[in-house]
This record gives sequence, C-alpha cells and structure tokens, in this order.
Amino acid sequence: MIGPARALRRAGHNLGRHRARALVLAGGVAIGVAMLVFLLAFVAGTRRALLDRVVSSLPITHLTVVPRSFSLSVIRFDSPFSSLDPGAVERIERLPGVERVLPMAALKLPAQLRARFFGQGFVTDTGVFGIEPALVADQLPAEAGFADESAAEPRSRPPFPAVISADLIDMYNTGFAKTNDLPQLTPEILAGQEAILYLGTSSFRPGPEAGVRAVPIRLIGVSDRVPLVGVSLPRLLVERWNAELAGEGTPEYVQLTVVAGRAQDVEEVAAGIEAMGYEVTSGREIAQRIRTLTRVLQAAFGLIGLVVLAVAGVGIGNALLLSVMERRHEIGIFRSVGASRGDIRLLFLCEAALIGVGGALAGLGLAAAAALGAARALDRVLPDLLFLPDSFFALSWPILGVGLSLGLLVSILAAVPPAHRAARMDPARILTSG
Repeated sequence: MIGPARALRRAGHNLGRHRARALVLAGGVAIGVAMLVFLLAFVAGTRRALLDRVVSSLPITHLTVVPRSFSLSVIRFDSPFSSLDPGAVERIERLPGVERVLPMAALKLPAQLRARFFGQGFVTDTGVFGIEPALVADQLPAEAGFADESAAEPRSRPPFPAVISADLIDMYNTGFAKTNDLPQLTPEILAGQEAILYLGTSSFRPGPEAGVRAVPIRLIGVSDRVPLVGVSLPRLLVERWNAELAGEGTPEYVQLTVVAGRAQDVEEVAAGIEAMGYEVTSGREIAQRIRTLTRVLQAAFGLIGLVVLAVAGVGIGNALLLSVMERRHEIGIFRSVGASRGDIRLLFLCEAALIGVGGALAGLGLAAAAALGAARALDRVLPDLLFLPDSFFALSWPILGVGLSLGLLVSILAAVPPAHRAARMDPARILTSG
C-alpha cells in the first residue's frame, strides 16, 4: 500500500518527467485563480471605499429627512402636506429614540460668490445653506468659530464662517483648475480664504443694486455632509437673512438630519418619521444597498473566475487521461507488485493536487502583482481627489483562501475520472497486451 507521503513524492517525480505539460496545466490554474482573486479584491476594495464614504457622510445613527415628493413625467413636486418647519422638528424630536434634530435651511434669494484664487478672480452663482454646527463639528477644527453664529446672540462681525463641500473641491480640481492650468485646491489652502457673498443677485436674476447685500465670508473647512452646490453657513444667519431680505416669517427647512440615540433605534425612528408623511434615508439603508450591489458583482466576477478555472480543469482532466494511456504499462506493473486500485487513484489525485496547489500559489502571486500594478496605474490616471481611497483593491486572507481552495478543488475534481479509469485497469490484460 502506498501512503500519502510516498504518493506525493511519486507524483512529484512523475510531474518532473513531464515538466512542460505540468507547467502548462499549472499556468491555466494560475490564470484562473489570478483572475478570480483580482476581481474579488477589486470588488472588496471598492465596497470598503464606498462604505467608508457613506459612514463618513451619513453615520449609521443619522437619518436624512426631506418632504415627500411625487413625480409627473420627469418633473418632481414636493408634497404641500409634508413641509419641514419648526413644528415638524418638534414633533420628530418627541419620537422615542430620537436624540436630536439638525435642520438645514436654504437662502430664498439668488446669490453670487466672488473670490480670488492664485491671483485670478472667480465668480459663480451659488446656493446658500444654513446648517447646524453639530452636523460638521467633528470635521472642523475646534477653533474655527463656526458655532458662534448659532448661539442665542450670534456675533454680527463679518467675515462669517463658511463650509463648502469636499466634492465641490474635487469638481474644481478636475474641471476648472485643469482647464485654466491652475494649481489644485486642498482644505489647507482654502482654510482662512475670504470671499464676498452677494445676496439678492445672480447671473440669471440680476437684482437692483440697492437691494443687493454684500456679505464677507471666511472659508474654515470642507465637509462631505453639506450640499454640493453652494456654501454652508450657520443656520441662524441664513434664517435671519431670509427674514430681513425675503420677508420669511416661519422658517422652512429643505432637509433635516435626525440623530438616533442608538443604532438599534434607527428603524423604529425611521418608521415613525415616515408615518408623518416624510421621506427618510439612512446610512444603514445606503450601506445595505452597497453591500447588495457588491454581492451581485462578487457573484458575477466569481463566476468569470470559475469559468476560467473550469477550462483549466478540463485541460487537467484531458492531460491526465492522456497520461493514463501513456503510463498503462507502469500502472500494470504497480498493480502486479501489490498496489491497490486505491493506491493508483491516490497517485493521480496527488499529481492533480500538486498542479492545483502550484498553480494556485502562482495565481495568488500574479493577482497580488496585478492588483499592485493596477492600483499604481489608477493613482497616475485618476485625478487627485480629496476622498480617493488609498487603494481600490483589498487582498484579504479570506479572498486568498478562496483562490487557493478553488484552485486545489477544481484540479482534484478534474482528476477524478482519469484516476478512476486508471484504477479500473486490469493489470493482466495490460501486461499481456505488449
């Protein structure tokens, strides 16, 4: 009886006798494993980057609340029965599980922003939003003074602190800056920059000169929790301007950020808010959508890798069938000196296992090299975005384990028919056939 250790040594010797064929078969396994691991690592890395961004912009305990809307063809209308006002804020604050509600107001006048960057003038129409300092407190330096304007008695000394969207900087860097051959902006460069906000005028709706108010602002930071197109200032400032310049009585909000006390309260809080007639989006919901999408991509990419591995398995099976025919006399001699059918079967399965392990290990190395090369290529090709992930690839131990296991499994399964055929050969007939 041939033991596993002896069978492995004998299998290695047999593969060495047909080295070129063994290398080709192992190469097929390596390509399949490399493709599988590379694609799975890309999906895993992309999912990690997206989830990190979602958690940053909308933590798991935060919910975004907007008025319910309905569509008419391509036009959407907000329901007049689900407006957001201080009364709605109070009702939501009374819901069980709600820790606090952070309203967001919007200036009801056109506005224009004028600034100078790198010695060049910059003029653009802009939205103006009023946010609660608590919404961005963890993303701004403590000494920025953003909270001062939301105190019961806001200070009235301009320039007023303002925050802009990190995505807007990315758009500037990849569009305007490249077109005009300007240096790219970073949060460090922007911090402390001053600009003038003209309230009551825009390129499309020029206001009378007497009715336009010039407001100095100072950029104190960037955030991914503020609206993309516009500048965000403390909410009480925007509400005051709406009252003074637009005649607004009761404040109206464009969005509420509801903070649940605990993660397990999120679903109950969301259900309560939806019962009031509002639309609710949570970080958990977005994260779940991302996970679902990436699972579909993993399944699709995994199927591609499995198809390549299956093709390699067919090659292994055919090569081992050819090997059985070439070595039938050797098999007959083994059987005549006492080797059992199980020993013959084990010998061929060990050969396939060695091909699978060698090919899989080579495939893992190839996948790692390809992922590293692709990551460096993407770093060169993609623009310098603020929130570009460190890598779009995540080579984890589970993914590497899947690649190694599937490479070995496919190789062994492909060897089962040839091994079974070799084990069933009649040694007497083989040796007497010449």
